[in-house]
Amino acid sequence: MKNIVTFFYLLFFCSQVSAASPETMSPSFWIQFFIDRGDIKAHSDLVFEKPIVYNNDRNYINKIFLPKAEGSFPLVVVMPNCGAVDIHDRNFMEQALQRGYAAMVFDTHRGFRSNCPPQRQVQWGRMVKDNYDLTTFLSTQPSININRIYSVGGSEGGMIGAFLSSPGIKKFTAPNSPRFRASASFYGCAVFPSGTFANQTTDFPFMFNDTDRPLLWLMGDQDTECLIDEDIKIIKQFQSQKKPIEYHVYKGATHCWDCVNKNGFKKNMTYKGQTVPVVYKFDKTITDESIKMTLDFFDKHK
Repeated sequence: MKNIVTFFYLLFFCSQVSAASPETMSPSFWIQFFIDRGDIKAHSDLVFEKPIVYNNDRNYINKIFLPKAEGSFPLVVVMPNCGAVDIHDRNFMEQALQRGYAAMVFDTHRGFRSNCPPQRQVQWGRMVKDNYDLTTFLSTQPSININRIYSVGGSEGGMIGAFLSSPGIKKFTAPNSPRFRASASFYGCAVFPSGTFANQTTDFPFMFNDTDRPLLWLMGDQDTECLIDEDIKIIKQFQSQKKPIEYHVYKGATHCWDCVNKNGFKKNMTYKGQTVPVVYKFDKTITDESIKMTLDFFDKHK
């Protein structure tokens, strides 16, 4: 009975979603938001510390760790979902280190326990600017290969990666900062249609029609927090325009498939006036596969 209800919900809802398309998904949409809300000016610029060799120190957040070797290393920047930094972020950082990358878990929330809507404490524009301030700092560090800086994150963290893939967003936020070489998203949403949040009267795009850096979009076919069918449609349209976007859908994966401490979490979303139940299920196999796929993607884009 549950599967039948889900089928009829999807049949109804998919006919109601907004007609988001590459033509409407311009960086200018968010640039205007950055200006109107004062995203960047709401917080001062961050100050970063010199990279250190990783030694299993529990105080690992916002520290740049180097493999136990000599050289100039590519760096993976791991960003959290809209919840607080959690153990799965550290897990990715450690696996990147094992693959020979320098790595850091970057708290884009500036210490706030949650950055989830509707009470987002640090807005998109500031989080993007913080990432570019980080690359500017890294350009002064001989232990980091500034031409191979990568970003990865779950949900919000992965969606930031899409902002970092847009030259238009960069030109507005940080025209003189080094770019990220490539980015990857775990269970990010490519668009929130109008009505997803209170007083939202237009589509919110999180993928952009000027994307020019490699972007990997990983999704779960059981993720009801994002509009998976809509996102795949959008990505395929971008691919037809030769945008450097790749995607993969994991069978049986929900939103937050790597969130061991949120296994079984439940909530509701609202799409076009319809209540959508969301459940998180941790899956170690998919977590390991998605980390490997992401690091392989970064290896490919040197």
